[in-house]
Amino acid sequence: MTQAEPGLPRQAFNSADSDPAQAFAGWQAAIAPVFDIAPVYPDRPFAASYVSYHLGDILIGLGTFDATMFSRSHDKAQRDGLDYALIQVYTAGGYDGHLDDRPVTVRSGELVTLDMTRQTRTVSLPSSNITVLVPRDLVKARQLPHGVMTRGPRGAVLGGMLADHLVGLSRRLPTMPLSTGAAAAVATLALYEAALDPIEEMLEAAAEPQRDLLFQRVRRLIDARITTGKIDIASLAADLGVSRSTLYRLFEPQKGVEAYITERRLAHVRRALSDESDTRRIGTIAAAFGFDDHSNFSRIFKRRYGQTPAELRALGRHARPEDNDESFDLRPWIVDVT
Repeated sequence: MTQAEPGLPRQAFNSADSDPAQAFAGWQAAIAPVFDIAPVYPDRPFAASYVSYHLGDILIGLGTFDATMFSRSHDKAQRDGLDYALIQVYTAGGYDGHLDDRPVTVRSGELVTLDMTRQTRTVSLPSSNITVLVPRDLVKARQLPHGVMTRGPRGAVLGGMLADHLVGLSRRLPTMPLSTGAAAAVATLALYEAALDPIEEMLEAAAEPQRDLLFQRVRRLIDARITTGKIDIASLAADLGVSRSTLYRLFEPQKGVEAYITERRLAHVRRALSDESDTRRIGTIAAAFGFDDHSNFSRIFKRRYGQTPAELRALGRHARPEDNDESFDLRPWIVDVT
């Protein structure tokens, strides 16, 4: 008898499985890797459910939730370093709010793409949605839009095609074989690229503030030098064509350039420790990313992530994408697709 092929790796959260008093806290923990959230009606019972599927290069989540305030501040975006496009279609409900400083209203059936390096503040109705997280490196477009994709003549067609695809895909995810996931991801990315074909109605949403563009240039340069030992601030500014004072001002929200470089070093170490194929000793990994003092590194790491490097490595090894309905934690999956 032929053994059935395994399905897609999945994680599930349902507030009905927890103490009602802890329902929102569970939802908050599930969404924390991407958004800060708060209940719209804190004095009322709260219900939410979310199932996330791992398709290799992308993550797809299916959510249903009561009214929620979602925010992703400039500080959070720079601190967590999630360089993703978030594609989302609401199948019920919707939200009002601001993307950067632009007001936005989204209702059922409309498709939105968000640049996760930019600011988002929204207040949702009781809603259901489909969310796709795509690493920026997989997107050919130089700039990611930050707005609604289903408005205007071409947006209604191209964005509408992607929205229809996501609705159809969501119905198939629960029974999709593991071997089909990669092909489904490729098809989804192809439709997204088609919808990103430059169109007049998206130009305003695609324009990024110069400060954010400079920050992304600095981040890429820092990441390229993260294994070269000490990063000289003067040479970093010179290579960017800006003064050191400009660089210092840019990083004031991150408590300085050096603090940000340390944060990026920690992020790279964290990713390596979560990589099942990376068998190097913890001290070797830390040294590779600029931490020569192991005891000091361990203190800094625990202060940042609330766990020792050894504890996180053990968690990462047990939290690789696999069927897991007992605890919901997107963080190892997000590390896995970056």
